[in-house]
Amino acid sequence: MSFEEFKETLIKEEKLCGFRGFLRRAWASWFYQMKIYVSYRMNLALDIIDIVLSALIYYYVSFLVSPDDLVKLGYTPDYIAFALSGIALSRYLWTTMARLAHKMRHEISAGTFESLASVDSDNFKSWILGQIFYGATWSSSTFILTILVGYLLGAKFTRSSLIWIQAISIVLLVVAIHAAIGIMAAGMYIIHKQLETLLVLMISVMEFFGGVIYPLALLWNYPILYYIALLMPFTHGLELFRRTLIDEKPITDPEMLVHLGALCAFIPLIYVGLKIYDYYLMKAKRLGLLSSY
Repeated sequence: MSFEEFKETLIKEEKLCGFRGFLRRAWASWFYQMKIYVSYRMNLALDIIDIVLSALIYYYVSFLVSPDDLVKLGYTPDYIAFALSGIALSRYLWTTMARLAHKMRHEISAGTFESLASVDSDNFKSWILGQIFYGATWSSSTFILTILVGYLLGAKFTRSSLIWIQAISIVLLVVAIHAAIGIMAAGMYIIHKQLETLLVLMISVMEFFGGVIYPLALLWNYPILYYIALLMPFTHGLELFRRTLIDEKPITDPEMLVHLGALCAFIPLIYVGLKIYDYYLMKAKRLGLLSSY
């Protein structure tokens, strides 16, 4: 059997498997990436050290922050809980937005992306889904460790299981929306290359305007900056997450509903991101750019 015949047979078999085959390929993409990650124990240990040190830094910074000032701005007086909740959620930004483009760069520069293309049967969507799941797995582990370290340092996070279910639902919505931006960036990277600097800048802007380590209310004195912050989905996701995790506000609270409505307005990005990705992938296939770097 020639290679072309083998390829056609493989693609035909995968298509016959339908959705089950799609999930199997996505799982394989997730599994091999996780296996690579846990194989580098030094890197894993350094990630854990980084999380603990970051928590300790904001723990000591909390001694310099006036609880009364936080209360006046409408937030909890517990700055360590305030800061670590922002840090925990912001960990998802890199893995959902920039990591796909980073992985795409690695595959293309190493010459392995063309090999993936030779047996592709769904325009890499199962591969991308697996990579998103891997990013979410990595971010979730750092998220959990950050929250646990926060508890040990005395952060007053909620202990209600129902409130935690609401918080996790908010995290999943934030991840889905920002993963759409990551898929869009991955597609653009196939043609334009070298987008990582732009994505890192975008993530830094989101973290700054989103109020990861300072109350969003501080921007009230700078109306232009405040409204720029409101145009970003991460801002609304973080406000929802903080109010849930620290203040235990139900999603039916009027303030929560405003932020939830603003966050849901970005859901169409998922459809737009997939369409842009398909456009750039098809263009790269027509021009023969899948293996060029």
